[in-house]
Formats: sequence, C-alpha cells, structure tokens
Amino acid sequence: MKSLYFMDMYYPSDKDTLLQFCQLHIHSGHTPSLILLPHGSLEYVSRMYQEAFGYIHNPRRIVIFAPLHGQRLEGDRSPFSTLSSGDAQTPLGPVHIESVPGLNVCDSYAEEEYAIELCYPYVAHSCPGSSIFPVFTSLESKEDIQSLSRLMVKLKKEENDTLFIISGNFTAIGNTEEMTQNARVLNELLENNAPLLDAVAKKKISGCACRMLEAARTAFPGRFRIMLARCGNWSGQEISQEADGRIWQVFAIKE
Repeated sequence: MKSLYFMDMYYPSDKDTLLQFCQLHIHSGHTPSLILLPHGSLEYVSRMYQEAFGYIHNPRRIVIFAPLHGQRLEGDRSPFSTLSSGDAQTPLGPVHIESVPGLNVCDSYAEEEYAIELCYPYVAHSCPGSSIFPVFTSLESKEDIQSLSRLMVKLKKEENDTLFIISGNFTAIGNTEEMTQNARVLNELLENNAPLLDAVAKKKISGCACRMLEAARTAFPGRFRIMLARCGNWSGQEISQEADGRIWQVFAIKE
C-alpha cells in the first residue's frame, strides 16, 4: 500500500471532517474533458473541489498534471515523471494509481509535491471506479511545453473515457491594484483561449499553471469556462477590486 504524506497538513486525516470537505455539488451531463483546479489547503480550495468533482462521473482514467516547484532530482533529465502503480488508502477509501506508460517513474516526487495527493480523497469518495494517472511536470522550455501537449493528445487517443486535471495556481506579485489587473488579464486570456507565454514574459501573469495551460491550449481546442475564481479573501465568479491576496486561484473547465 502506498504512503500518504500530506494528511493533517493539507487535508484532515479524520474521516468525518474530511467527508465535510468532500460533500459535492452534483451536476448532470457528461464529464468535461479538462478541468483546471488550484492546489492548497482544503481550508481554502475545497469549495472549488466540491464543484469540480460534482462534474466528474466516474471516468475510467483521471490524468492529473501537477508542477514540480523545486528542482528535478539529480539525474532526472525528463520534463515529466510519474509514480509507480499501486493503491493508496485514504480516510474515505482506496484509490488506484497507475504509472503513465513511457514516463520516468519517480516515487520521491510524491513526498515533495502535494497537488496530486490532494485529489485522492475526492476520487476515493466520488469516483471509486477511476484510476489516477499522475504526471509531475517541470517545463523549462517551449520544447517541453510542446512535448506535454503531445503527451496529452496521445493519452486522449488511447482511451476516450479519460478526464484530465491540471493542478496549478497563479501568483500576482505587487500591490492590490496590480494583482487585480493580473487577474483580469488571465481571465481574458483563458476565456479567449489566447496564448499565455507572452503575458508571462511581460509579467502580466505568473504562476505554476501557466506552462501546463499553454500545453493544454493545443491539445484541447476551445474555450475554458471559468466557474469560480478566488483572490485573497475574496471569492466569486467575477474579478473584483476588493481582491487583496497574492494568489489567484481558478476553477475552470473545457467540455
């Protein structure tokens, strides 16, 4: 059985408490092809996860892309890594993890990055028949981004019954006005399916989700639908002048 590393740090180990965070807002219709979710303590992001997993109807595979915030391990030259196959026992039940074929297997990353593990309780609770395919990314060049886009397309073609989740945040550095403007720029780029890297280079947006989203733009044609945004202590569906935090978190879907 695989170890869990982030209980009582980012999500509670107590079953009843965790179950409160996992009460879903169920939505009818088919599962989206791609969901963008933030990562952070469930105290701050559970509302987005409750909404997002309410759209997910037990797909066979859930491929989760998460960033490596630190450096790659010595000797790891690949921009992508996966975990070994096996089961993990969450307080809400087991989840099955499968290695992504062809990728470097590095279980050590599971101890460093919590974003993929954060999804385990939700999958155990609401998608018990789904397998998790984890992908840790370290995208340093346009070639890396293009490679990720090709990987997404390949995984889509291999199995129709697949949901893709990108776990990433957006960080605005500066005063409230600058952060709010960054949020507006990001909102416009996502809604218009516009390139992100030029805005990153000009420091109009930033964050660990940008490069993964740039890869997804090619692999998943069409517009993101922004469902919920959070900036600092403010939460809502519109960008607000009242935003007062450093991290702008987004829940968005592509059909």
